[in-house]
Amino acid sequence: MYKYLVFLEQREGVVKNASIELWNTLQQLAAVREDITVCGVLAGTVDLHQLYDSLAGKGVVYHASDQGFTLYNSERYARLAGDIFKREACSALFFADTILSRELAPKLSIRLKAAMLSGFPLFDATGVDSGTLRPVYSGSAMASFHFDCPLRIYTISSVPILSGTSSRGHIDFIPLQRLFSDTEEEFYPLLRRMTMREGRQDVTEAGIIISGGRGVGGADGFVLLEQLALLLGGVVGASRPTVDEGWRPQSEQIGQTGKTVNPAFYFACGISGSVQHLAGIASSAVVVAINNDCHAPIFDIADYGIVGDLRLVLPELLCTLQDFLKKQ
Repeated sequence: MYKYLVFLEQREGVVKNASIELWNTLQQLAAVREDITVCGVLAGTVDLHQLYDSLAGKGVVYHASDQGFTLYNSERYARLAGDIFKREACSALFFADTILSRELAPKLSIRLKAAMLSGFPLFDATGVDSGTLRPVYSGSAMASFHFDCPLRIYTISSVPILSGTSSRGHIDFIPLQRLFSDTEEEFYPLLRRMTMREGRQDVTEAGIIISGGRGVGGADGFVLLEQLALLLGGVVGASRPTVDEGWRPQSEQIGQTGKTVNPAFYFACGISGSVQHLAGIASSAVVVAINNDCHAPIFDIADYGIVGDLRLVLPELLCTLQDFLKKQ
């Protein structure tokens, strides 16, 4: 019998779509295998009624709604997930591959003495039990992993669309009692609270991303990208050099040292295509690149490419799209 625990990650009271998709996919596996059950753990204040409508299948979700869990604290989160993992005698713990899980999963791997596989791109009913393939060296090669340890932790970089759907069952949200005291020593004091602008979607959740690199030329060069993102209903992303230069916030950084994304449409503007950046966009369905260097590596993986000056190409593209949308 296999019991899987899913960490449902929330930010500012909203559970990430990647975590919901991960839960629903594991429920599909459980629907066709009688030896799999799925449970979840959730930290922080969340609208449970809205979440209930998003979760498929059946099972139990342990919810720590205490205010001490609203903001991420690695020690408290690790203690919570570790305690539930042991209490439920789980064999595997699943995270969506995010900035949070990249810190929390290794901590839990040590605490639980569990094998860990990070950046796992996809899985099936066999792979999660016996081992699997995952990309290495920024996606230039594939390696096969097999586990000697009976306990495992996965961070899932992309969730496959499986055939069939899991039926809507009954999910119980079980509240957890206060897990720490007011006098408990705080090892991670809050220095500054940073929140996303209201209505701004995170790049990891976006279906359309208009991303800029050093070729944009400066912070002012992102104005055209903002306009294109607004027109298409997408968000703006950035490469590491633009973040290092201070042109864009770190929350928009995409790549091996930033965020991994899997949009339906990725627009790379002035991005040369370093291996670190390509590793972060490998799961994109369609990639369109604009660059004035016809030999830029980004064209090797792009589905569509435009060789030209961004300052000339983007205005023309915006006008064409606006005319097209007016006729719809």
